[in-house]
Amino acid sequence: MTASSSRSNMNKILAAINNADYREFFSQLESVSLVQGQVIYDAESTIDYVYFPETAVFSMLSTMEDGRTVEVGPVGDEGLVGLRIFLGAENSLDQVIVHVAGNAKRMRASLFKRIGVIECSQMADKLLRYTQMLLAMTARSGACNKVHSTEQQLSRWLLMMRDYAGDELALTHDLIALTLGVRRAGVTEAANGFRNAGVIDYRRGHIQIVDQRGLEAMACECYAAVKKEYDALYAYLSQSSKG
Repeated sequence: MTASSSRSNMNKILAAINNADYREFFSQLESVSLVQGQVIYDAESTIDYVYFPETAVFSMLSTMEDGRTVEVGPVGDEGLVGLRIFLGAENSLDQVIVHVAGNAKRMRASLFKRIGVIECSQMADKLLRYTQMLLAMTARSGACNKVHSTEQQLSRWLLMMRDYAGDELALTHDLIALTLGVRRAGVTEAANGFRNAGVIDYRRGHIQIVDQRGLEAMACECYAAVKKEYDALYAYLSQSSKG
């Protein structure tokens, strides 16, 4: 999760694939604009489209029988939404929503299975490496949600969102509570503590990170561990795009 540069609006997996070698694949991608809270898949629903996020950030949410939810993991410009199609499945295990509004490229899942999975050998290499990172990230996030405080979880998660979208985040306490699987009151209490410490400021529907280093000091070790995995993936994809 790094700040954008000249190719900021391009999905990093797509950027690492040679357009000239796979013209049919790229010709079938459709640009879409997505709004915050938009449901992409319901749990156990058929995956009709796969999405390559550009500026949008998606959230995979696991829902318990009592209605409580917790984020399995985010997907931003490093990844693919609908990865289970690549792995041979047809349905989404989790609900997937748009967490940060923005743009993405999408393709019908039936087409992706043919020209993305079977015909595009470069795609398979990139998605296998992405799957490795995703497994490490979800495992760490699950452990963090179990053993670390709401304040530590919130600081980790805000730093991850900052890496995707910058210091100004259009996020409500309700949406954050849904993601972390905690009560809204717990998010508000933690956010008030962060504001009093001078690391964030917020108004209704918006959070501004004022002091990144201060927020990092409040986070558990999980943020650094997850960021290391992201950075390794980015380095791999960047090297692939040059090759």
